[in-house]
Amino acid sequence: MFKSRQLSVYEKNQLLKYSLKETELLTKSELPVEYFTGFVTFKDLELKVNQNVLIPRVETEELVDLLINLVQLIKEPISYLEVGTGGGAISLAFFDFLFKQKKIILEKFILTDLSKEALDVAKENFSRLFKTTTFFNKVEFLQTNLLESFCHQKFNLIVANLPYIPSKEINKLDESVKNYEPLLALDGGKTGFELINKMLEQILRKDLLSENGRIFLEVFETHNLSFIKENFPNIYKEFSIKEFKDQFLRQRFLVLQKI
Repeated sequence: MFKSRQLSVYEKNQLLKYSLKETELLTKSELPVEYFTGFVTFKDLELKVNQNVLIPRVETEELVDLLINLVQLIKEPISYLEVGTGGGAISLAFFDFLFKQKKIILEKFILTDLSKEALDVAKENFSRLFKTTTFFNKVEFLQTNLLESFCHQKFNLIVANLPYIPSKEINKLDESVKNYEPLLALDGGKTGFELINKMLEQILRKDLLSENGRIFLEVFETHNLSFIKENFPNIYKEFSIKEFKDQFLRQRFLVLQKI
């Protein structure tokens, strides 16, 4: 007997797109339709996903837009690093923009993750979409815990959508999220900012951000300037920080630059 689950118009359309039956998904409890089909659309790109990676949210597309708006003002070659890439959605969408631009010079484009399984998904997505493009030989995948493997390198763009949900909030998530998406990519520790802070401290200690370089972060809605000033004063002291809301008017993004 099927569980009482009402499919949304989006879910029904996804099933039609991949010639899958509604009754088959209804036997999977609250399994997200993207894991069932194996694909998700992000910034007009069809990306592979499985339960080793988070399903990219529509709000995260706005982080890519922030990147694109800035990069058009940068005159030097782009040295790009994403920390915790998961299935690669942010970097894939940004890379898609970059290789279409004739005036942009790409120096390096590095994606990291702690999970080998997640990196494998990112690699497959990049190979499937961009293997024949001019820039593809600039793309490097590195399995590492945050920035432990880095030294003596400089980046003018560092991007991270690290786990940012406070531990106490995990049980409040929808079943489709907490029961199916990887906890490793959700739980951000006591305040949700612990891993982000650790990465930022590594950037400072290892001097990885170039002059005028910027760090782009997706964060929890409570992670605003006053929160950082109170809980992580060193980060507040060392960086100029700008806040950006998402389309739902929730605090969602931070852009940092060394003072």
